[in-house]
Amino acid sequence: MDIRKLRHIVALSQERHFGLAADRLGVTQSALTRSIQAAEAEIGLRLFDRGRDGVYPTRAGEALLADAVPLLRQMANLERNMALLSGRGSGEVCCGFGPLAAALLLETMLSHVARDHGGLRVRTKLGDVGELQALLQEGELDFAVLAHVLVEDRPDLSFRRIGRTRLGALVRRGHPLAGRTVGEEDIAGYPIIGGTGGSPIYAPTISCDNFEIAGLVTLASDAVWITAEALADDRYALIHGLPVAQPLELVVASLARRTLSVQALLLIDLIVAALRHRSA
Repeated sequence: MDIRKLRHIVALSQERHFGLAADRLGVTQSALTRSIQAAEAEIGLRLFDRGRDGVYPTRAGEALLADAVPLLRQMANLERNMALLSGRGSGEVCCGFGPLAAALLLETMLSHVARDHGGLRVRTKLGDVGELQALLQEGELDFAVLAHVLVEDRPDLSFRRIGRTRLGALVRRGHPLAGRTVGEEDIAGYPIIGGTGGSPIYAPTISCDNFEIAGLVTLASDAVWITAEALADDRYALIHGLPVAQPLELVVASLARRTLSVQALLLIDLIVAALRHRSA
């Protein structure tokens, strides 16, 4: 079975409708129907059931899709790598950021792009580790910047350590604990704000991945915000002595067999420089 038929089968399974799948593929509905019928005749199995509410894969279709989807991803990756090596690669970079990485680095990276690299097209996606790893696997992202403590090592992904930032406990200026050295028992009565990804170091009572909102809540209350010390400005004070105060490694994750473009490597260099500046 050729790649074209596999693409038709996958598109139909995702759209659940011949007309929608044909539009997506840029072919006529009759041509798509003939392609699916030819594939079914070739393997001697019915791949789709047709009903009033759409088109659904049969058990044979599901089995074929389990192999076809990763195969097509590998083909797309191969075509992309060859295009990059021949100088025909796209000038667009798609990159993902975990919440902490975005709060620390995204504004600086995009400011450099807007000021110095106006011809570069950049798409960004913010999400949690699981969501970004799935997008990497699907080929939707060139790379993602993540907190290493939340990442599981995977053979299909490559991880490059790019530096560290220091976690700390931030409170508003004027907070009863501001500037003090305290123990865990001292913060027991205060709300703890942290990310939804969780951590082996602390258990937040308020989980929030929107760092702007988390900061505003900290300033408007007696909450203790567990975050990167580099995010503190003159509105905040640190409290000391808690086990959260330790370095956190950041990594760039990408597909293990994917060649990063010159443009993607440029963005990673900007990210590394921004992290060094924030951690200085």
